[in-house]
Amino acid sequence: YQQAIATATTHLGAWQTTLADHHIIATKLSDLEEIPPQGVTLITGEIESGRTKPVNQDILNWLHANSKRLQVPLLIESDGSRQKSLKAPASHEPPIPEFADIVIVVAGLSVLGKPLTNDDVHRADVFSELSGLQINQPITADTITRMLKHPQGGLKNIPPTAHRIALLNQADTSESQSIGGGMARNLFDHYDSIVVGSLK
Repeated sequence: YQQAIATATTHLGAWQTTLADHHIIATKLSDLEEIPPQGVTLITGEIESGRTKPVNQDILNWLHANSKRLQVPLLIESDGSRQKSLKAPASHEPPIPEFADIVIVVAGLSVLGKPLTNDDVHRADVFSELSGLQINQPITADTITRMLKHPQGGLKNIPPTAHRIALLNQADTSESQSIGGGMARNLFDHYDSIVVGSLK
């Protein structure tokens, strides 16, 4: 693709806007009149206190319809982990649009063996509740798998017709890649595809 649109139904750090080729702040539909025809264009709400606001529903619906019409990928971040390797969703999360046809659930394997704390896991208390792992106990492949398969964890709010992908990220060593492969076998009953790798 020569063009892609990215947006978010949650907050992004303002620093992340510099990672796109173009950034448009859109609070009304007329702000979308000149989307560049090439590169990755990030569309967000206003920036406040170092974070972008989510786009509103009218803009989200317009982006969906326009991307379908132009056959341009629309990528939507619907949950953030505050740059931590794992997270569990709060009661209001994740705000995944009903029209999403592919949902990628990401878990970072770099935390394997580390204690379950808020240092490495966003909402460690919720992760503990969903996975059965006690706070300060070492994170295992089984506990990550349990959270990914939990209807209030990794599977929460995924539209019923969406293709489900589990991305086991941060598999930077041959050992973590092997562990990820073992986890994949236990995830195929809940996900359509499993990817083990590293975005680095």
